[in-house]
Amino acid sequence: MKNVEVQLKGDLLIIGKDPRLVVNLKSQENYIETGSRKIPYRKKIQFSRDLLEGKRQNVFQTAVSYYYQQACQVAEGMRIAEQYRLKANRTVREKGREEPL
Repeated sequence: MKNVEVQLKGDLLIIGKDPRLVVNLKSQENYIETGSRKIPYRKKIQFSRDLLEGKRQNVFQTAVSYYYQQACQVAEGMRIAEQYRLKANRTVREKGREEPL
């Protein structure tokens, strides 16, 4: 996996572009931003201060890539589930129109 864009803004570590994994380094209230949605991400993510300061860059990039890949899989799973839910709702509505009560 190529290097993932990372920004540190105060206590927030923002990983990637779309989806974005937002890690609150203090409270661990992490979430994935995809489109206009915020999906809670309950996996605990911790980085030592030396990693955040740029030391051992290869270790930091490996960890960031791992967490980001996991977040992308969660976001993709949610997208698929949402598409399935919409399709299932449409099917139920269409069946309801065909069969009088």
